[in-house]
Amino acid sequence: MIESDYQRALLLRVAVAIPDVRFLRRNVGLVPMVDGRMFRAAIPGQCDLYAIGRDARHYEVELKRHGAKLSPEQEQWRSWCAEWGVPHCVLVVGKGEAPTDTIDRWVAILRAFVSG
Repeated sequence: MIESDYQRALLLRVAVAIPDVRFLRRNVGLVPMVDGRMFRAAIPGQCDLYAIGRDARHYEVELKRHGAKLSPEQEQWRSWCAEWGVPHCVLVVGKGEAPTDTIDRWVAILRAFVSG
């Protein structure tokens, strides 16, 4: 599975497993326009997902493949989140872990993350 597959699977599961928090995908990067210009979507380093609770609490969630590290921009975003008191979580695919096991583990982590 590629990262976008994990994202889709996780978003489907958390919608049911954590109904009081809405998890949303964020597009980050450069998008080429028809006229040759580039459009920047989001701020470099922002997380793959963000979430909003019924209590208006905001959360940031980064997804990483096994062995992948945060980029310098992602490290800066994590620091910004800490400075502003925005909960930030990094979920990593386990080495040799089945995709369904990864999603199950991530849902459990996120349930605790948004509860505390």
